[in-house]
Amino acid sequence: MKFIHTADLHLASPFQGLMAMPDQLWQQIYQSTFTAFEKIVDAAIEEQVDFVLIAGDIYDGERKSIAAVNFFSEQMDRLNQHQIPVFLCYGNHDFRKDPTSAGLPANVTVFPNQVTTKQFTLTDGTTVAVTGFSYDQRWLDDDPTADYPEKGTVDWQVGMLHGALRQAGANHYAPFTLDELKAKHYDYWALGHIHKHQELAANPPIVYSGNPQGRHKNEGGAHGYYLVHDEEQRLVPTFKQVGGIDWVQVPVDLSGATNEGDVDQLIHQAVGSDGDQGLRLVDLQVRGAGHRWTSLVQDGGLLDHLQDQLTHQPTIDWWPYQVNLVDQQPLPDLTSLDRQYWEQARQDVMTADNLTAIIKPLVKYAPLYDQFAAHRGLADLQQRAEQLLGERGGNHED
Repeated sequence: MKFIHTADLHLASPFQGLMAMPDQLWQQIYQSTFTAFEKIVDAAIEEQVDFVLIAGDIYDGERKSIAAVNFFSEQMDRLNQHQIPVFLCYGNHDFRKDPTSAGLPANVTVFPNQVTTKQFTLTDGTTVAVTGFSYDQRWLDDDPTADYPEKGTVDWQVGMLHGALRQAGANHYAPFTLDELKAKHYDYWALGHIHKHQELAANPPIVYSGNPQGRHKNEGGAHGYYLVHDEEQRLVPTFKQVGGIDWVQVPVDLSGATNEGDVDQLIHQAVGSDGDQGLRLVDLQVRGAGHRWTSLVQDGGLLDHLQDQLTHQPTIDWWPYQVNLVDQQPLPDLTSLDRQYWEQARQDVMTADNLTAIIKPLVKYAPLYDQFAAHRGLADLQQRAEQLLGERGGNHED
């Protein structure tokens, strides 16, 4: 048996943190979520898999673009033409009440809002069961695993779950524990929601496929899907990369720059060439800028210059979207008591739960909320607080 596990396609996702750029480059970036999924469908056809699992968040929001809906239907039809079944569930981004397969080809099975098991037989007589459910609202605070049945009388049983490991504090996305999943005796758990591919357990495999294409600076690195096959009475997942655009941080030391030409040369040397690995969206981390180049970075002049320079090149294999000064102003000379209070306040105040509570009113504005919901921004907030302390010199009034 062989199948593909993917999730979190986020078709037509608005890429975060990108400003104006050449139209051709923007089109490449906008199409990247479509391109990545098309490569997954290509692989399913080439590998002649028995079925495909899509564990939630096919679309980026409950308000789906017509282009995304049409594209997804076309890809499902391609699989249908090769008689490859698809099992999908909707997640917290594309939740819907009473989901159906209306408008999709006959090979697509959509899980309802209640945990349901679909059983079928492969051409070689192998029996398979797939169990899962779709979200009916954006947040699901309750643990759904009690509703999953234990493995039935089939050769292979696979669980699909769009959710997150239970943790201390807020748990809004179908929280679960590894022990609960293992207790079902399934042969594989196809997880969605976390955008970094990872295997949480090996026996049985409990796996996040991650999203096929990273969409902002916190989603750098390899992205793709898992090709799963049976081997010696167990299921073995193999990660396959398809994401064609990467987000990278590049450190640059400008301490040796004496003129604008030196600045250009040092930056281009630091970025280098990535061959045919695809487009890189670059966050330049500048050190050693000194007084001369600091203002050029702070007023956006360096970023504008680099972008204008690249715009006039025949091919673009990297694009700077951000330039940061990382030479931090040191913390003021605090007394040992003041420093103790600062460290305690930092640990007590700058927590994921506090950040989530503060931004909770943004939940109705999905793109804004999602920017922080996965604990993004804590490091930036702490860094900015320390910079302010340093700039103000530790004045008691501040």
